[in-house]
Amino acid sequence: MSAPYEILMTSDASGHLWNACVWDIQTGASLLTYRGGSTGPRTLCVLGGDYLIGADSNKPLLHLWSLQKKDQTQMRIVCPGRVTSLAVSPDGSYCVAGIAEKLHVWQVCSGNLLAVVSRHYQNINVIKFTDDGSHFISAAADNLIIVWSLTSVVSLSAYSTGQSDPRHVWSSHSLPITDLHVGAGGVRARVISSSLDHTCKLWDIASGSLLCTFVFDVGISSITMDMAEFRIFAGGTNGNIFAVNMYGQPMKTERHISSTELEESGVTCFKGHEKQVTQLSVSLDGTRLVSGSHDCTCRLWDIFSGQCLRTLVHKGIVTNAFFMLTPQGIANPDKPPMLPIQQFKRSLHMSSEADKNTTETLDVRLQDNTNGADKLYRKPRDNSVTDILQEEARLDLLQQNTKTLSNEVAMLKAKNKQMYEFCVEHILNSKVK
Repeated sequence: MSAPYEILMTSDASGHLWNACVWDIQTGASLLTYRGGSTGPRTLCVLGGDYLIGADSNKPLLHLWSLQKKDQTQMRIVCPGRVTSLAVSPDGSYCVAGIAEKLHVWQVCSGNLLAVVSRHYQNINVIKFTDDGSHFISAAADNLIIVWSLTSVVSLSAYSTGQSDPRHVWSSHSLPITDLHVGAGGVRARVISSSLDHTCKLWDIASGSLLCTFVFDVGISSITMDMAEFRIFAGGTNGNIFAVNMYGQPMKTERHISSTELEESGVTCFKGHEKQVTQLSVSLDGTRLVSGSHDCTCRLWDIFSGQCLRTLVHKGIVTNAFFMLTPQGIANPDKPPMLPIQQFKRSLHMSSEADKNTTETLDVRLQDNTNGADKLYRKPRDNSVTDILQEEARLDLLQQNTKTLSNEVAMLKAKNKQMYEFCVEHILNSKVK
């Protein structure tokens, strides 16, 4: 049986039946399950189409499964602390984890910890990458949303010892941020954030400006948009889901949405969950919505009619639920993983002195036609001869120190032997007599 074009990935906080589960969105059948522990909120990601990675909800661990191996934990990665949020770059090259108020950035293929950035003041709740992988966005319980350039953060450890400067810092929310959604368009994408202060805010990455504020009469715990950004879906702490149309009305800097006047304001309310909505995701064709809740259920909704099509019962609070294209590891289970994986290191990676000394510079010189054709040659670093001489001087010094220490050891051994002979001849022999 061929794999479906689009699948649903979910996880719950109990971990009794499985850690993560893959569902067929057409039939509601469980296709694959991955066991071992439980995954925390917004910490389940697919890595490069070959692996599934999730952060343990209670321990400082990352669980890693090969998508081809069902019901088998392949690797456990120990982290410096409990991971509260997790995101991977679209190509699977980098992994960013929020540990307390710090961001840890790893290179997946080598396991090197490239940077540890501390700019938030409280626990980081959610991290999201742009679709081109050039930027990632972090939001925390300190009401701050920070946009980071991945290049600037990764190159920090190689060129400086200070803190990387973020591209934008957004501080308009007055209570902790609960969720983020990053639209399509890379650095020109729009970002929408949700908060317990009853608002959702729409931002522009390119300019860093606040485009619009949506004010609700209930705290918002999850947020998403469809691919075309026609609608915003906001999950409330009371279990209701608000579908707000982005068309048909003039754009305003602030838009108030009341539960008693939904139809007049162009808003649809999906009712069915009994407790707080924790997760929201829209299918690629924009026809279906999935929602996870504290009532231990996932619901599939038809967006245009507002009807609940199917309810998926879980054993605990739903911590992750999202639609995605069927990854290569599930679509073709016989194909081995192509992405190299290493254990993540817990100490910051720095370039070695040997690597720096052997670096060469590629120079391209353009000559006049009268002097011959253009030439391409490699020019060694100007300080390479000096470095070699310094290294030879250090080796000579080490050899001299080694000889001196060897002579001292030999002298101490001789003294020790003399003391032993004296004790045997004058002390022990006298007692025997």
